[in-house]
Amino acid sequence: MRIAYVLESLELSGGVKVVVEHAAGLAARGHDVVLVTRDGRHDWLDVRVPVRQVAVFDASTLPEADVHVATWFPTVAPVVRARRAERVFHFCQGYEAPHPHTLHRLEEIEEAYRQHVPKLLVSAHLLPLLEGRYPGPFHVLPQAIPARDFAPPDPERAQPRRPPVIGIVGPFEAPLKGIAVALRAVAKLRGEGRAVRLRRASALPLTQNERVLLSPDVYSHALPASAMPAWYHGLDLLLHPSFDAEGFPLPPLEAMAAGVPVVLTDIPSFRPLANDLVSRVPPGDVSGMARETARLLDEPRLWATRRAKGIEAARGFSLDRVLDRLEKIFGQKMS
Repeated sequence: MRIAYVLESLELSGGVKVVVEHAAGLAARGHDVVLVTRDGRHDWLDVRVPVRQVAVFDASTLPEADVHVATWFPTVAPVVRARRAERVFHFCQGYEAPHPHTLHRLEEIEEAYRQHVPKLLVSAHLLPLLEGRYPGPFHVLPQAIPARDFAPPDPERAQPRRPPVIGIVGPFEAPLKGIAVALRAVAKLRGEGRAVRLRRASALPLTQNERVLLSPDVYSHALPASAMPAWYHGLDLLLHPSFDAEGFPLPPLEAMAAGVPVVLTDIPSFRPLANDLVSRVPPGDVSGMARETARLLDEPRLWATRRAKGIEAARGFSLDRVLDRLEKIFGQKMS
């Protein structure tokens, strides 16, 4: 099949990484795949398919194809209107309407979701938000990571380092990520006398607002994707404090694959992770996140069990099963 993924930008983000991995995986299976974007200058990720940079998305710039995949709400209506593919799909990695930073674009979001095209959903928690409100059909894709790329160099390690190293991934400035909650949890642990080290990774530079709340021991800005496995290998725990509107982000899966136990929030998108794989706390619960972190650090047997189960479970989130499903969906004839 001839397939074009249409992205606003190739800027550093988990959502872009997912799209690029889908595209590269389909290309490796023999499909003719291209990425079309307004901004292809970013080199943080190894892109193994052709990239076409365009000024606008319309019939003059989008390639003729069997399938076009619009990957964020601003791309959907232009791709549909261009009519350059037999089938058009809207790949949704999170419903944008409730997000504070996109609220001013609500009309544009509504226009995108009202398009009569199939929706590819990165998580089943999106179904009740969209089904019955917007036209479908809706297809749920499982999240996936290249687990082998994250495999730890010391899989038999049985306890955290001393002092333990806690990691937090994501931009402080994105409210849905809840980074401030995790920072306050680490500050609470330190206030209780625990010598814990903090490593941060973000697509954005460290700001004074974050530094005032809690200054990290190490801050990694805009690490390339190839450096992230080693970053995880330097951790003993990952805190992931997302709020309900967040999609199914990659860091918890990547941490598990790297042998790093995870404390995360109990939000709908994380329900595919079994209860014995992670520690869950209510969104915004600083004390709960600190408490679960302390429990894992104080109980080496529990820590080692979570580590082993996480490594094994992460292998199940394979890209091949996503590609199998995409090939089946893309190959279906229009009714």
